[in-house]
Amino acid sequence: MRAFAILIVPLILVSGCIGGTDYYGNTLEPNSLNEFELVDENNEQFNLTNIDAEVIMVGFIHTSCGEECDGLTASMRQVYELLSTQEQERVSLLSITTDPWHDDSSRLYHYMLNNSVEWPHLTVNNINSELEMMESVWASFGTAVNISANETQSMARCSIHLMDYTVNHTIHVILVDEDRTTRIQWLYSDWDSEDVAADIRRLSSE
Repeated sequence: MRAFAILIVPLILVSGCIGGTDYYGNTLEPNSLNEFELVDENNEQFNLTNIDAEVIMVGFIHTSCGEECDGLTASMRQVYELLSTQEQERVSLLSITTDPWHDDSSRLYHYMLNNSVEWPHLTVNNINSELEMMESVWASFGTAVNISANETQSMARCSIHLMDYTVNHTIHVILVDEDRTTRIQWLYSDWDSEDVAADIRRLSSE
């Protein structure tokens, strides 16, 4: 079997969750985001300066993830639709891939079409030279990414994206405030769209 490296990004934010707040989601120890430069589904450069919203809802998916990532994407759209027009103007949505080896801009573009969403989906142009930056982005949001080799050719053929590795990651959304500080985590396993919308309203009113 061909060896494949395993990449693990620590859940630095999740371990820092604190209690006793007015938020429904997991309140995080505030972490200021570092500037990063990724590319979107149109292969155009994208960074946080492209967004001037008071709150950013950042989701982590990959195009071959299947039901859970598609469900998270649909849930993000549902939350946005629960907000009033005025509230929607104060929030931006963003998705970042956890499989940049496979997810180029074209794949993210077609993923967006298939899931009927329009917000930016981000990846890197060159995984060989930009993997370290991508790992830094995942870590800054507390997203754990685990890459494991499929053990047999049979498993590889059964893989959703017909590759010889499997991606497992934290399936969650992070809410970021106006100061570009991570504030709230919503795991997909705990998702409640009404409560996520309520957290966005509280965060945007601070």
